[in-house]
Amino acid sequence: MTLNKRSLIAVVVFISGCGRFKPPLPPEMFAPKPPEALVVTPSSQGVGFSWVASDEDMQGKELKYSGGFNVERKTIAQRGDETNPDVRFEKIGFIQDKHVTVREELRKAARAEGKIGRTIEAPSSMMDFVYLDKTVVNGATYIYQIVPVNQRNVEGGIAEVIRVIFKGSESDVTRLSALDVPEDANQVGKTPGASGPVTVGATPAPKVN
Repeated sequence: MTLNKRSLIAVVVFISGCGRFKPPLPPEMFAPKPPEALVVTPSSQGVGFSWVASDEDMQGKELKYSGGFNVERKTIAQRGDETNPDVRFEKIGFIQDKHVTVREELRKAARAEGKIGRTIEAPSSMMDFVYLDKTVVNGATYIYQIVPVNQRNVEGGIAEVIRVIFKGSESDVTRLSALDVPEDANQVGKTPGASGPVTVGATPAPKVN
């Protein structure tokens, strides 16, 4: 009788404990959220971009891994190419993001000195990024997206894409929701974003691809 009671208790504990376990999250949930404060600056030199990196992953938790940003572009040759999944984005540049690595190094150093490390952040300047696409052709239409990736090249969130009809500093620039521009390889990390005019800067981004 004692053995049966113990067995019953063990079964009850096992069953009640099973509800505490959740299925593992996909790797995309640990990738960075979409970049913030995106500014587009067309000029005679090309199309410049500036943005601020997010410090959160797709779960809204503090980002643990950050590899950088893929700058991707596709050329719109005819009406309908914006939504045609056969017209693919191509990576035209990559910018490394080291702010998470530096943050963790600073925290480790603080703990070694007996200080509280968890409140230490990387310098804010390490969160600012720029890119200049100099390979544009006057009169051509392009769609761009800035795709954050972690150190294993898993893509994070894409909230918006940018359509540019290039005419130098007089270029037409429009922000579109990423969901409006399908691309099978990037669907997982896409999040809704409002459509409309994008913030246009006054001067081109200083760095080149």
